Amino acid sequence: MSRATGLRRGLRYCVAVFLGVRIAVSLLSVVGIGTIPLHKPGVDVPGWPAPAISPGWHNALDALERQDAQWFFRIAEDGYRAQDGSAAFFPLYPLLVRTVSALTGGSMLAAGIVVSNLSFLAALVVLYALTARELSEAHARTAVLLVAVFPTSFFFLAPYSESTFLLLSVTAFWCARRNRWALAALAAALAAMTRSIGVVLAPALLVEAFQQH
Repeated sequence: MSRATGLRRGLRYCVAVFLGVRIAVSLLSVVGIGTIPLHKPGVDVPGWPAPAISPGWHNALDALERQDAQWFFRIAEDGYRAQDGSAAFFPLYPLLVRTVSALTGGSMLAAGIVVSNLSFLAALVVLYALTARELSEAHARTAVLLVAVFPTSFFFLAPYSESTFLLLSVTAFWCARRNRWALAALAAALAAMTRSIGVVLAPALLVEAFQQH
């Protein structure tokens, strides 16, 4: 079996898992808006109020514009402000959202969903490639499935920075294992621009470099 054949099979598997989870979460959202009472959002972001509360199917999407997502969208729209808590949120994800919003008619919510979902799908593909290379395709399928169905994996589909961080972190190790250290360093640096925990990739990659050389 050629490597290309294995990669195509892995890509098909990752797409199938992603679509399965995406559809399941969407169905749960639709069921939820019909069974869970509406409530006022718990976060008040200066300059970016949450969507108004009103009954309707639109809540399946509007419900995503809550909590950290409001901060990311506010930063993507207007940048950082010294007088609020925006500095707690790292810049790469809102920068990506702002860039993609040019393709979504200026809708930050749509852009955030696109960025997060594509990042999650790409992260599954890279995870599959890394695990298949180091272990086997069977292990790769298991790893991808476990990540996708983990109880909190729905955050990877929401307009939060988790999926972008996952993609960059896995990419850093995939590049390192292939001895592409410049790309590994770039991915790790971008991960650190996405979430604060990204700084721990530096010592992890140093250990990997020491073991290789």
